[in-house]
Amino acid sequence: MSGVFKISIIYLSSIALVLSQTMPVYAGLIGTEQFMAQQLADQDRDILRNMIKRDEAQKLLENYGVTNEQAQERINAMTNEEVRRFAQQLEELPAAGGVGLAAALLILILLFIALELSGKTDVFNGI
Repeated sequence: MSGVFKISIIYLSSIALVLSQTMPVYAGLIGTEQFMAQQLADQDRDILRNMIKRDEAQKLLENYGVTNEQAQERINAMTNEEVRRFAQQLEELPAAGGVGLAAALLILILLFIALELSGKTDVFNGI
């Protein structure tokens, strides 16, 4: 190999090494409020998921043509604010056993219908 070829290889390798450097990634801290808001949203989603697992809830959802999987998908697609508002409505309902559960499920179904009509979801695609 000639000396010019060796120097060209060294220069090209050096340029390739310099150009291949990536920018450093900076990690930031998460504030307590942001962390707690996400924890509360996760807890509220779990409450909703457990509610639709009940037999009465599944029967009511089936009457409206909604499968359990569709309801789970919609709960997962809800924003943290929607989940929080719905959970607050559930907390305000009286603890009346089946009547309270039926009212909560009716609110959930009305929420599904409202979101379907607004075009934000496609839960009732079979209707």
